[in-house]
Amino acid sequence: MRTPAQYAKSLDKLSTATVFRSVSGAILQVGLVLLVTGFSSAQGAGSLTGRPPSAAAAPSHPQPTDFDQQHVQLRSTSPMSSNSAERNTCFFPPLSAIPLATIGVGDLKIAAKAKKQYLSGCNAIKEAKYDKAEESLRKAVDEEPKYVAAWVTLGQLLAGREKMDAAKQACTQARVVDPKYVPAYLCLADVAARAADWDEVLNLSNQALRLDPVNDPVAYDYNAAASLNLHKVNDAEKSAVKAIEIDRNHIDPRVHFLLAQIYEAEGEPTKEEVELREYLKYADSADTAMVKQYLSQIEAQKKH
Repeated sequence: MRTPAQYAKSLDKLSTATVFRSVSGAILQVGLVLLVTGFSSAQGAGSLTGRPPSAAAAPSHPQPTDFDQQHVQLRSTSPMSSNSAERNTCFFPPLSAIPLATIGVGDLKIAAKAKKQYLSGCNAIKEAKYDKAEESLRKAVDEEPKYVAAWVTLGQLLAGREKMDAAKQACTQARVVDPKYVPAYLCLADVAARAADWDEVLNLSNQALRLDPVNDPVAYDYNAAASLNLHKVNDAEKSAVKAIEIDRNHIDPRVHFLLAQIYEAEGEPTKEEVELREYLKYADSADTAMVKQYLSQIEAQKKH
């Protein structure tokens, strides 16, 4: 078992949640990508900078010689339109899984011109034309400064393009316009997670949960990831379990993978195996081999 100091030294700046698991003495660093990577892969698009994705960014299958060095990207298998089409937004995952009830008051009376610009931005995102998307989204919020959904989508887009200061400003503006708008807090949580500021991720996800403790699995996802990285394993387990209870349609099944990491940290290999098998039901084909290798090593450990 690694000491907290060894654990902290291993932390790397990855999108959203960085967790670690030890398998047969090898430490595997895993990036649980809950936002931009899920969107890009689901759409079959290039990188958010407008360039084709590099080889280093692509998910790779772990090999016996370098299994402990792999950075694995777990991607959403749910189409982006699952919820967003119903509420006329085009959030990136995982915010696209936030329920309809969280529409902000600033979205209720939006001028037609601003809506047209927002729709143009959404279409540009689908076509991987990110420069055009950013331009349209900025025009939407210029036309209607209270357009909270447009601010959040712009913030997510900017974060994906590594314009972190501008991303934080956009997400913050959504929160200023409507302090009860849950996506604004989770938009900010993602920005904080990219900087590995887990205290801030925990703070923001807690604020989101105070606004809606019943319907939003995404806030619990962020809360679980932050708690695990802060070594609050019991809290992490409670949040991950709650996220699964709420997400009955398995919109973002990667939480099963996160919960498996939590059970590994707790020394519960049987529970870890259950969650990995549950995730395997929904895993992207690029992740299937990785998960099966985890499972085979857990089974091997049981025999010793």
